[in-house]
Amino acid sequence: MRPVPFLLLALAASCAHESPFVWGGPDTLPPFGATVPRRLTFNAGDDRNPSVTGDLLVFSRFDGSHGRERCLAILAAQGGTLHRTVCPPPPVSPADTFINTWVEPVLSPDGGQIAFVWQRGAPASYYTWTRDLVVAPASDPSHPTFTWQAWYVLPDGRIATAVAKPTWLGPTTVRFLASYERVFKVKGGGSERLTDTATDVYALLDLELTTGVAGVVHGADSTIAYAPVATGGAWLVKSSDSTRLLFLAPGADSAVAVATFSGSVVDLANVGGVPVALLANSGTVAWIDLAAGTAGQIGASTPIRRIVPVPGTRRFVAEVENTADPLASIGANLWLFGLP
Repeated sequence: MRPVPFLLLALAASCAHESPFVWGGPDTLPPFGATVPRRLTFNAGDDRNPSVTGDLLVFSRFDGSHGRERCLAILAAQGGTLHRTVCPPPPVSPADTFINTWVEPVLSPDGGQIAFVWQRGAPASYYTWTRDLVVAPASDPSHPTFTWQAWYVLPDGRIATAVAKPTWLGPTTVRFLASYERVFKVKGGGSERLTDTATDVYALLDLELTTGVAGVVHGADSTIAYAPVATGGAWLVKSSDSTRLLFLAPGADSAVAVATFSGSVVDLANVGGVPVALLANSGTVAWIDLAAGTAGQIGASTPIRRIVPVPGTRRFVAEVENTADPLASIGANLWLFGLP
């Protein structure tokens, strides 16, 4: 298929703390068009970390309307008018100058709760001072009912500091990729120009909300990408062979190989029963239809950073960068794609 063109948009950001933004917008509008691929969000800022539960798409949004703090937004999975945008609460005192960042949101299966990562950092620092995986009522994310500090030591001594791509296994269990966030300088033109972060993914973990205990999933250490399978278990890709698709059956101690992708996999999704992978060149999405024995690819002219399925369909939402220049990236928007 032909590469999909993406627009370069301008970003405007301020630094002030403001009161929570309450959405009171126009009547709900239908999706802009019916074909795929099609753009779902038109934010001049940054839309990241999508997840879809039922027919709702929830994601992390920065648009400058709430200072430098990131909010959570909810949209119909097929597009249309924003249902709701919820932002971090205002500071409790003038001494509170932390920037709050809400990322990696995912609604519970019944839609009543939302799990997400709540990060706090100093305005002039690239480092996150605190990072917690929290669970809160979907109607009130500012008041979590469960908090788990995302700084933990794995059984082999590796220190993990981040939570990536959480999913709900049921009403009391959240699964995620245990990760470590590195801060580094991005060099360009012979000099250091930007500070950025990269995430090293270590293993697949399950967190029990009733006990607050997290443990590595049996057979899923060294997992760098995963996708739940409807019949139970999960598809995995491990760091030892980032091109090979594995299947981990429920209760199994090891995963078995089922297919091989044409390149290294950095993200994985189950799209209508088909394993779909985001390849390491960030511009290619590949799939392997195990039942039909067919495969295919979709290319994009700007990098794709995340893919998530729309349940019950052969469609997926992609987090797409607004520019292909890694030294001039000004955010991302969300697009809807479909398998043939």
